[in-house]
Amino acid sequence: MRTIILSDKDFDLVHTFDCGQCFRWEESGGAFIGVAGGYWGRFEKTAEGISLTTNCPDDNFWIEYLDLERDYGQVKEAVGLNPLMIKAVEYGSGIRILKQEFFETLMSYIISQRSSIPKIKSTVKKLCEKYGRRIDVEGEYYTFPTPEELKAVTEEDYRALGCGYRARYLAECVKAVLEGRISRDMLSGQTTADARAKLMELCGVGDKVCDCVMLFSLARYDLFPSDVWIKRVMCEQFGSSDKSAKADGEKLFGEYSGFAQQYLFYYRRNMES
Repeated sequence: MRTIILSDKDFDLVHTFDCGQCFRWEESGGAFIGVAGGYWGRFEKTAEGISLTTNCPDDNFWIEYLDLERDYGQVKEAVGLNPLMIKAVEYGSGIRILKQEFFETLMSYIISQRSSIPKIKSTVKKLCEKYGRRIDVEGEYYTFPTPEELKAVTEEDYRALGCGYRARYLAECVKAVLEGRISRDMLSGQTTADARAKLMELCGVGDKVCDCVMLFSLARYDLFPSDVWIKRVMCEQFGSSDKSAKADGEKLFGEYSGFAQQYLFYYRRNMES
């Protein structure tokens, strides 16, 4: 175990871990505790910055995961195109887009379909506890299971965890990964359009799931995932329709589309909660 201090410049724990992009971090007494990339971590805000206690031996893992080398001041300036975006950026000023593991992100967003964030977190947690590797650090935690660890898991097993109709999609996803029909390396070498088309060949992966997986695990920041909250704000403030919200967002924000989407999503969802 080791503790390192990270800069809190453009980095807020609640904004980053509770903005809807990830499902493995839980708040406890002001700290956020969870597992990423097989490593356990506990983040706390201190007078010196963000204190991270972890069993990971390599600082670079967390630097990459938290996107700490990016100048988010530049990002905010680029997306602050109007008064609404300025408000959204101010509201979620500490959001950093995490670079999550591809398979975990894919499975988690398949689980996320037509579900609430608390339910998604609960289901993902059950999956990890049932099939992941146990980590005993300040309690009992689990890694996200690998495709190999899920090889023998059936649709019925997924249903028993509360995955419902998504059970078939999850089983098919694991099979596709194990057979080499989809992988991070395969998609990383393709254009965004080609990678989207390939990913959407998977059973149960539609526009929203595809865009979220690519944004949060493949760093395709030119994508603008569109859900009910994004469609609502794009219709209200930008004159879009439900069908045009995604395309309008990507045209408006370009290479910063994914960042703009997160600021808008976090702002609009919390304004109505």
